[in-house]
Amino acid sequence: MSSTLLSFLIASSVLNPTVNNNQTHNINIENNLMTVIPKPSNKVLTNPGIGFTELQRVVSNDPENPFYEDKPILSYPDTSTMYYRWYWDQLTTATDPQLNKQMLEEKIDSVLKIAATVNKKVVIRFMALRGKNDPIYDAGVNKDSSGIPCWLVQELYGHGLHGTSCHLSDKEAVSMFKNPWFIHRMKQFVDALGKRYDNNKTLLRIDMGMVGTWGEWNLSGYAPKTSHSVGLVDNGYTLHDLEPYINELSDAFPHTPKTMLGTNKGDFLSYATSRGFGWRVDCLGDWGPGWNEMQAGYPGFIAHASDIKTNTAPDFLFNQRWKQSAVDFEICQNSLQDWSNITNPLHLTYDQVQQTFDFALKQHASLINAKSHPIPDIYQPLVTDFLNKLGYRYQLNEISYSQNIPQNGTLVINSQWQNLGVAPSYTNYPVTWRLRTADGNVVGYYTSKANIKNWLPADDYGDQSPIYKVSDNFELGSQIIKGQYFLDVGLVEKNTHKAKVLLANDTKMTTDNGQYYAVINKNNNNEIDHQYIPDTRGQYMPNHHNQYLLDSQTQNTQDKDTNSIENYINNYGAYLQHHNVSNIAYFYMDKHSEKYIIQQNNIGRWHEIATVNVI
Repeated sequence: MSSTLLSFLIASSVLNPTVNNNQTHNINIENNLMTVIPKPSNKVLTNPGIGFTELQRVVSNDPENPFYEDKPILSYPDTSTMYYRWYWDQLTTATDPQLNKQMLEEKIDSVLKIAATVNKKVVIRFMALRGKNDPIYDAGVNKDSSGIPCWLVQELYGHGLHGTSCHLSDKEAVSMFKNPWFIHRMKQFVDALGKRYDNNKTLLRIDMGMVGTWGEWNLSGYAPKTSHSVGLVDNGYTLHDLEPYINELSDAFPHTPKTMLGTNKGDFLSYATSRGFGWRVDCLGDWGPGWNEMQAGYPGFIAHASDIKTNTAPDFLFNQRWKQSAVDFEICQNSLQDWSNITNPLHLTYDQVQQTFDFALKQHASLINAKSHPIPDIYQPLVTDFLNKLGYRYQLNEISYSQNIPQNGTLVINSQWQNLGVAPSYTNYPVTWRLRTADGNVVGYYTSKANIKNWLPADDYGDQSPIYKVSDNFELGSQIIKGQYFLDVGLVEKNTHKAKVLLANDTKMTTDNGQYYAVINKNNNNEIDHQYIPDTRGQYMPNHHNQYLLDSQTQNTQDKDTNSIENYINNYGAYLQHHNVSNIAYFYMDKHSEKYIIQQNNIGRWHEIATVNVI
């Protein structure tokens, strides 16, 4: 018997080849490779940039969260993304053309900081024109403002200061977006925002606003009040008039993904997507009588986007743009609860809800703005199935790896992956393997050459997703002594060892610090029953009613590992201010908040896959 084979058999005799319910299918003795099939999971995964979004709030369904506010929406799913909108007049004073630092800090900066501390991303829309009768809650904004600051109203139309009204007339609002001076000032405004926020890693993307009512590329409320008269084209706008807005956002935010609103009239969308924008649309679920979005609106503008006969700026690759840029939707009406109301003239049948979700999946959607409102019980199964497909869903199907390796040897890992969602991740979270001792000490990290942005789902929703095979060879290094190690895998934030993406695999979970982790359990009412937080010895401490029980040893250890928090918050005693659609709320970083943030930054997102012997 060869010495290599003898060493292999001795090592195998002390190792349990099945880890965490993974199924070991074969052992290739000649190549010293063990093949493991990780168990798949059907759980909804809360991952960056996918799922339902929050609207103008941090969290909807967790009243114990220190950043929770407003009425509880326990039926709303967990979220990874916060969607916020600001008008121009909320970011400058009435008399000063410059962006106001305090306004930015109290609004945009605070939202980005809060999101970062609780592992969420933010989508932002900047706007210039309010709905005509929309209330103004911001104390720093003139109560008759239409969306742009008073000093700009004065420059454009000669009123707005010195006791005169800042309110725009219908004629002023309708013509404003082609006014050369407005465009000049818009460029200065967006340039300043870009200098401050482009490259912010918490900013998921910018939603192209700045044109039309609510930034939605129509003139609702100001143009003549007929159903087909509020479009920009109906009011004399051409693509040439509005190209500067799309170009400016591209120039000001070159490193931030962007989305453009799809409209039924005009060539604006295809002009933007051919320049790298993703796209989004409002009113998902409009099945109203006569003309509606689901049957006429969406199919119409999708066809028009690449139509050389009718479009002056066709995007011939429009139907493939989802592979590089995101597709997002906002629901029609106020909530899914409105959809279920049988007395509502716009009530949706159960089949129509299913068709609505299927349509979004066929368009390779990633985010749905369901407006942080309740989800009826009757729709919960549909929503769960929908969330399990929306965006990306990466599953590790198989791994063949070196189970027994000499010191300073090579760790071979051949892995097979699949994207069971409908879109890729538009951010690469590098596949990273690590070796960990039984007591949680991480002794080595190994980054794969794979780029998960390239792991596309099936082109057509419902088809079989392709399999992606990755072969990696890692030199262990002299620091790895003889012994037995767990092999974990994580999809990490670039240039860190912090795992950010959960896989669709049912495995034991460990934290960035190498400790075992058990997820929060919830009862049928979505209320937290209990949670387990690992201490530094890898043991579990019960945490009833979400009260954060950390012993002194654990607290001291976790306090030392606050790197992801220190980037954003230097003083836990300082407050963060967060702008809500209806009020201003002040959040103080008290001990409860601090412990919550620490816990959020120590969620287990590393998957334990196998065991390795260094011999």
